[in-house]
Amino acid sequence: MDENSTFSIVDLETTAPFKEGGHIIQIGISFVKNWKIINNFQTMVNPGVKIPEQIVDLTGIKNEDVENAPYFEDLARMIHDQLSGTVFVAHNVRYDFPYLNGEFARIKMRRLRLEYVDTVQLAQIVFPTMNSYKLDELVSKLGINLPRHHRADQDASATAQLFLKIHEHLQEFPQNTLNNLINHSKSLLGNTETIFQLSKGKRTFPGDRYGPFDIARLKKIDKGQLIKWIEAKKQSSLSKPLPATVLRPRQESFANILQSKITGKNNKIFSVFSRPRFGKTNAYLDLAVKIAAKGYKILIIEENYLRRRSTFQKSQSLFPENKDLFQIPITRKDFVSLDKLADAFLTEDNPSRQLAKLRVISWLLKSRTGNLNEFVNGFPEPLFNFFSDQDSPNKFDYFERSISSYTFPSIAITDLDSFLRTKNEFSREYNLFIFDVDKGVSNLIDMLPFFSKKIILFTQAQSYIKNWYSIRDFSDMNSVILSLGSELK
Repeated sequence: MDENSTFSIVDLETTAPFKEGGHIIQIGISFVKNWKIINNFQTMVNPGVKIPEQIVDLTGIKNEDVENAPYFEDLARMIHDQLSGTVFVAHNVRYDFPYLNGEFARIKMRRLRLEYVDTVQLAQIVFPTMNSYKLDELVSKLGINLPRHHRADQDASATAQLFLKIHEHLQEFPQNTLNNLINHSKSLLGNTETIFQLSKGKRTFPGDRYGPFDIARLKKIDKGQLIKWIEAKKQSSLSKPLPATVLRPRQESFANILQSKITGKNNKIFSVFSRPRFGKTNAYLDLAVKIAAKGYKILIIEENYLRRRSTFQKSQSLFPENKDLFQIPITRKDFVSLDKLADAFLTEDNPSRQLAKLRVISWLLKSRTGNLNEFVNGFPEPLFNFFSDQDSPNKFDYFERSISSYTFPSIAITDLDSFLRTKNEFSREYNLFIFDVDKGVSNLIDMLPFFSKKIILFTQAQSYIKNWYSIRDFSDMNSVILSLGSELK
């Protein structure tokens, strides 16, 4: 593949996946040379079988549209000759290229052996913060006309225009960033990495440089942006509502008892063993509301982000009149650490993580916040751990810049990974920590210096206890850990 290559942008409409006995019903090809569309080709194909109703609904292609069309066997030689010697490009190339070769193999023709490129991966890297990478939604966002999605000729034409727009944007990338993409894109599909090599880029960049990365100049983060992030986290947590939940008398009783202990003068750590189905989450949410009214600031730490989401949902359902007290706070896990990112590039990872790295270094060219929540598609929260850290370099500490205008909520609900990365800031902001982290208890041993505030540590009882719960108090964290060690053996 080089500057003189011809790119064949291909789209197929089919009756079903090839492995399920599907057949092609339409082929669309747009040819690109010298970064211009030079020709288009399309044909209907008689599949020899009835088109399923769901495919008719999806594509608008009816049985009468293909009944007089040529069979694939009649078109195969022409298609093969048109594509030979070109670079095969598709939006989800893992579908179209194997499918077409499967049809060639079915009729005993030689498979196409071509270099191939995937525009989905390219779009994820060049446009890293899109809401969707589905062809119709993506091209609409980019201003590319697609009158009828799921028609092969129109999809091929739109994909060709997308391909050209990707190349156009890559010309604006700094050469340093392009070199980073070239050096770390070996795991991309087929020959997708070569597209970066065909881009010249810019010698200069109107931003900053940190280590190997080109970075957009930072700007002050205003409260409006912070509110937007917080609201996005809230809506994400409420996307799958839990069934209605109720606060039971035993849970209220527990909250009242523990409240009397917590509000005593002595700083103490409380370990709570509870029976299954006690409803400890409801209990400590009730406790949080009660003592927040007395001026306490409470941080609830859950095992993982899924438990964090569930607990936040419960808080909104149980306490509608106090629901605004509860928030998922901004943490260091939300922000990229440039040192951690540089370390990540020292090793080659699995393809999905490697793709995530490439998206991040492209994103840094535009992001003025460093907030990983700007990725809204194909970038699940567990990936945040891979790019965030407890410490960030002073010059580009995105998190510190954000919290300069941020007020931590009265009752915050976070996950253990976020807590571990933000423990320094949390220890200054909160005076009661409620941990519900069975599997993560061992991680707390390293946190001993930070436990000068009051702490409640919930642990599921391993053996039967007579009452619904058992509260034990300790003077320091070492004694809690020793106690848990004996209890959990």
